Amino acid sequence: MRILFVVGLLVLCGCADSVTEPEGSGVGDSCRPETAGVGLRGDRVFLETNSVQCETRVCMAYYFDGDPTVAAEEDPTCTDCPTIEEIEERVYCTCRCSLVDDRSGPVCTCPEGFFCEELSGFGLRGNGYCVKPITM
Repeated sequence: MRILFVVGLLVLCGCADSVTEPEGSGVGDSCRPETAGVGLRGDRVFLETNSVQCETRVCMAYYFDGDPTVAAEEDPTCTDCPTIEEIEERVYCTCRCSLVDDRSGPVCTCPEGFFCEELSGFGLRGNGYCVKPITM
């Protein structure tokens, strides 16, 4: 009962909009988007915003080319599957770290080793997400 009251109070006062997540929030944890075997394009960022695999509920494929649901090491018959290392470098849990000027909502602080990058494209609307620095 007390928890419901506190959550309700946060929502009423608008304090929930500025929530930051502590380190260990799950950003960077391994995830595999539910793409049902559909390959992703290396020239786009894909966000799955209801991922049960991530504490943050956001699984990102960051300019990943191929199918992140099966790695070459997991299926020796797959000749064009990415390696586990390739998947882990570009497919991971993330969180929204900045908002477009006219929007409100919760944002996080990116943990060490990540930076906040403003992303654009279908559904991204210029919001920022925590990303790993990688070589393109």
